[in-house]
Amino acid sequence: YFKSHKEDYLSLANDVTLWDVGGERQVEIKGKDAERFVEFITPRDISKCKIGQCMYILLTEKNGGIVNDPVLLKLAENHYWLSIADSDVLLWCKGVASSNNFDLEITEPDVSPLALQGPKAPLVMEKLIGSWARELKFFYFKEIEIDKIPVVLARSGWSGEAGYEIYLKDGKLGNQLWEIFMEAGKEYKIAPAAPNQICRIECGMLSYGSDMTLDENPYDLNYEKFVHLEKKANFISKEALIEIKENGSLKELVGIE
Repeated sequence: YFKSHKEDYLSLANDVTLWDVGGERQVEIKGKDAERFVEFITPRDISKCKIGQCMYILLTEKNGGIVNDPVLLKLAENHYWLSIADSDVLLWCKGVASSNNFDLEITEPDVSPLALQGPKAPLVMEKLIGSWARELKFFYFKEIEIDKIPVVLARSGWSGEAGYEIYLKDGKLGNQLWEIFMEAGKEYKIAPAAPNQICRIECGMLSYGSDMTLDENPYDLNYEKFVHLEKKANFISKEALIEIKENGSLKELVGIE
């Protein structure tokens, strides 16, 4: 936190906050077999994902255990980013690809995200890029420039509030981009902050490493809606997840009120 857990939370819940989340690295998957590969590493059906759309997906190992729960961004046909939380997704993807003869490139692009989160986030964004910022649908993105700084702007974020994730595509301009947002947000009481545990628990957002690990499968988490056993494409955890569904989970993560 910057001020305190509570003060940062109140800034997020009432006004707007700016988070440096450059540690959330991207895994870029590009090439002839990119779509087939992404289908292979997740039980979610991504065949209807459009260019410019984000999707929350689970990456699952052969036994059904969860490797990570990234946001998938489709930048072009057979060109994706996995925006990941903590774990070795890059190396895991390279291993899966090389052992199954997929024709593609897997790299870590130099893209570092900022998160603008809070009920006044759309007002700050509208001030910077115009009224269309409010019209950008949840879990969709556009490649744009903010004061000639190239970014991918997504309507997403790890909070229950309105917000955006801004993927900086030129690492030399990070400080400049930060100052642009802080200046534009002054009248809305913008404050620096970090991913907020109070907020994310209140709205039921899970955290990799805390709420899920390789020892949990999607059914343990009540995440059956992200498992499409009937999808046409084959995927790495299919047999294991079919068996788990038939036999039932041994534990269940639930929300309380």
